[in-house]
Amino acid sequence: MATIDASGVTLHIHTTGSETTVMPYIIKGIKGFLFDSPRITVEASMRLTGMAGENVGGWILGFIQLKYVGTARRHYRGATVRDGSVMVTSSNKTLCRDTDDHSTEVWYDSIYSGGITGPKGTNKLAATTVLPQTGSMIVHAGLIDQPSRWWPATMLNTLVPGLPANYLNYAVIELLFCAMLVAQDPAGTFHMLKHFYWNVIWEQKFKRDSVTGNVVVDKAIRLQQNVQRSVHNGNPRDPKFSGKEYDLTLPQSNAVSNAPPRAVYARDWSQS
Repeated sequence: MATIDASGVTLHIHTTGSETTVMPYIIKGIKGFLFDSPRITVEASMRLTGMAGENVGGWILGFIQLKYVGTARRHYRGATVRDGSVMVTSSNKTLCRDTDDHSTEVWYDSIYSGGITGPKGTNKLAATTVLPQTGSMIVHAGLIDQPSRWWPATMLNTLVPGLPANYLNYAVIELLFCAMLVAQDPAGTFHMLKHFYWNVIWEQKFKRDSVTGNVVVDKAIRLQQNVQRSVHNGNPRDPKFSGKEYDLTLPQSNAVSNAPPRAVYARDWSQS
């Protein structure tokens, strides 16, 4: 059976920028803000070795990505203290499979649920693939990610008579990931090759424009994309991942992120 040449495993990370951004953005007529990040692109490869002409169909090379922190907290307050405030949060430290929606696979890009397949995504070799006369073959795979969020600029305070508008004045989002390059042989056994950590962070203050009354960005506290450039070999040593790298019972990341948030209303600015 063909084997993986460990010396022939590569992983290269590219980003399109160094900072996340917060920009006004209207969705379905609702004014809000888009919290966007630079695209991260990962190119990887492995070398399979064996006998010339040996069938290697069914080998898979791809990425498994786990999200382990999802901070999401925003604060709104009224034009006056009597108009109240609202704190909205869906923060969690739930370990999630970062896969395509409704995917029943461990791969970041689903083979069967619409993800990127082939050399730029999850790469499954065709059943008829054989090793060339050299007895070795380079197999490529990739990962492309660009997390973003959108939140409305205003909310109505249902606790205060008259339902006054409360205006976004603070938001923080932190998304932390572990990306793992993994091969799977035709027998179904996983081989963890490399891994690295990365995250995106938005922490932004907002204010109302003195002329228009619209919410605008104010002071940026943290706007970051942090990518660990030291790529590690083998499995992550962090105990929170141990034994869960291929766990299909973990919740899907978008399902956790899109769960209804918890909104706490107040009659004043005490939550500021």
